[in-house]
Amino acid sequence: MLAPVVATARAAEPFARPAELEPDIQFWRQVFSQIDSDQAFLHDSRHLDVIYETVRIPPGASSKDRRRIADKVRDRYKATLKLLARGERENLDAEQRRVLALWPADVSNEELKEAAKRIRFQQGLADNFRAGIARSGAWQPFIKEQLREHGVPLGLAALPHVESSFNPKARSHVGAAGLWQFTRPTGRRFMQIDHVVDERRDPFRSSESAAKLLAYNYSVLESWPLAITAYNHGVTGMRRAVKKLDTED
Repeated sequence: MLAPVVATARAAEPFARPAELEPDIQFWRQVFSQIDSDQAFLHDSRHLDVIYETVRIPPGASSKDRRRIADKVRDRYKATLKLLARGERENLDAEQRRVLALWPADVSNEELKEAAKRIRFQQGLADNFRAGIARSGAWQPFIKEQLREHGVPLGLAALPHVESSFNPKARSHVGAAGLWQFTRPTGRRFMQIDHVVDERRDPFRSSESAAKLLAYNYSVLESWPLAITAYNHGVTGMRRAVKKLDTED
């Protein structure tokens, strides 16, 4: 039954790397390699190359503490951006000039006004990423074998770094679980998930299932970037987006 899916998946195009994505790529490279979980970037959620500050998170800070820290720093930058959005350019202090310099010289007041609504707090992941690399060695050979068998690009063996840091015990706030962060509805298409057994927590069964799901997504969408996005958003949602926007980019 999977033979046509595998055959289609093996006709994969290489992953494109549009120049427009370079700022985003560099941002996430820094998050995963340069700042640990005791730091965070305060940045613009649309223009990821606009990083206002690297914020220190105290050891042992709870989720509530992190939110409080984020809100306090965010409010300060929000006030600065609102001031700049009113057209203020004279008599700016050093901090206000620094924030303005993060934007293009011709930035509009309207853009700065909108930027005040887009300040995001991204915690560092470098230490978790290093731990994930150490854990991944136990399963990478099997994962690559499954991807190869189902015609999925071997580069996607790195996907659990993003999903769970290769932690088979990981669980998200929406109930996704395991190495590949399957939700219950999606996981049940490939695995046993009930009150007795939850195969999402089995690195081998979940890896086999992830390869099947990715191959299926590609067979429907005929694009690896879309197939990967559909891993979290679903094939139906991606088909709807393609139709609405009339593009696969």
